[in-house]
Amino acid sequence: MKIKEDEWLTDYINALHFTARLIETQSKDTNVADICKAGSIALIHEAILSNIPMEIFNIQRLTGRADAAETDVKDAETIQMETYRGNTRGLIADYAFLCRGFEEFTLKDMVEECSAYLSKIYPDIKNMTATITELFNKDIEKGAIEEIKPKLYRNT
Repeated sequence: MKIKEDEWLTDYINALHFTARLIETQSKDTNVADICKAGSIALIHEAILSNIPMEIFNIQRLTGRADAAETDVKDAETIQMETYRGNTRGLIADYAFLCRGFEEFTLKDMVEECSAYLSKIYPDIKNMTATITELFNKDIEKGAIEEIKPKLYRNT
């Protein structure tokens, strides 16, 4: 798996995003989650601009990933899935958030990465591997990811 940016920074952004999502899903209070999300986005901007020497392009892409996550949750469609009957809208947005953090990945990489975060947000997913595989295949079908080598993919 090839990460788009520094591995530590990717983990930091993921942790902030999923902390806000956990508060939102557990408390059902979007006001608290919105405050947490706004704070986490501000922390990301500050951390990137103050402490990490990176090119402006990378800074814009990283902060764009955090900002896009907000839009994804609001704009994601609710779809019928064979492997999960819960909040597919949030699940799809969270899966997309993780997927965007990588330049290249395999299905196994995505299952491992998604399992680490999504199992906390969606404890009702009975078979995480099957659910992530279903989302992965849907992304291939709609052209959101493409195979660049056998079993190696990237975002389009």
